[in-house]
Amino acid sequence: MKIRRLRRMIFGLVCLCAAILVPLTVACYAEDYPDISAVEPSLYYADRQQFFHRPGTGFVLISTDSLSSTKAALLDSGGKLDYSSVRGPTSIKFAYEAACLCGNYLYLAGNSPVTENCALIGRLDLSTGKCILNQVLNVRCDFSRDFSADDRDRVTLVTVPAGEQINAGTPAAAFLFDAAHNNGVISPQAPDPEPSSSEPEAPASSAPESSAPESSAPTSSSVNEMPADLPSKIENYDYPGPVTVEGLQSELDANGLNQNLRVFSSNQKEIKSGTIGTGHTVVVMKDGKTVSACTAVIPGDLDGSGTITDYDCRLLYEYFTQTEVGGTPTLSGPYLEAAKISDDSLADKSGRGLQTGDLLKIKKLIK
Repeated sequence: MKIRRLRRMIFGLVCLCAAILVPLTVACYAEDYPDISAVEPSLYYADRQQFFHRPGTGFVLISTDSLSSTKAALLDSGGKLDYSSVRGPTSIKFAYEAACLCGNYLYLAGNSPVTENCALIGRLDLSTGKCILNQVLNVRCDFSRDFSADDRDRVTLVTVPAGEQINAGTPAAAFLFDAAHNNGVISPQAPDPEPSSSEPEAPASSAPESSAPESSAPTSSSVNEMPADLPSKIENYDYPGPVTVEGLQSELDANGLNQNLRVFSSNQKEIKSGTIGTGHTVVVMKDGKTVSACTAVIPGDLDGSGTITDYDCRLLYEYFTQTEVGGTPTLSGPYLEAAKISDDSLADKSGRGLQTGDLLKIKKLIK
């Protein structure tokens, strides 16, 4: 634990110098979710339980039976069922594998339990508990990364046509969620057109050229693009627990330095709300300039979802299996760092990497 504290202190000092009193409290903000043992057992299944904040107040608790069903319960600020919104939990007819929050909606993704090579994407309304499902036919999916949604109903999911191989380099496809038709079929959207490299020249103007000097102010990145002035090397930063975009921004606001937060996924798509996951780039900006940047490391979050689930345990188990037989490790970079949470792993200086204690501790974090 001393090593982790020392690493946090060093990185904090670097950010302090670069930002001129960048608020260190940003990195210390952790979500205060209800104790699962205090929640009525009928509101959730035994597997893959996750809490998310609802806009305004309260929480949503999602869980799955890992076979064919997901349960979503809208809770009030005390962790009880919010009877002002719903009369009971919502049952969703597939076992979710990934979840992401966007505004007043929670998006869920998983495989259909009845149709082969069919992915399902659900959009849960966090005010009413109503869930609309969309189908993506004839695909294979990697739900462990790059599942996101934006306020234009665009959802990204890593897919390939059924029968093709999917790997770590497979990019995410974009889908336009169909909120008008439950069980509607959606297909990948065409990528945005690349800007033309042969733009026509502007006609010559007869007006005299201005003698005013060019502005030296830096041009900020366009909306949804990563800032152009990021440092060439971005260090990992260990957050103490799950954090959200809204939570970190509120910490910045409390410091009164007029700074704003921008968060980007591993494939450089901007995340404007919801949970921050391992591998996400967290950027603090002021007046269009980058003040500081780090790569988020959420202890126990090995898939970049921002929360700790059974899937993280599965990834770590696969890592042990691959390294034992001399195969290519399935975890690297910030995802490998996120798995180093046991005291033995932090104190180990022999280069052995992860310890079995990490797996045990991640299982405890799920509970």
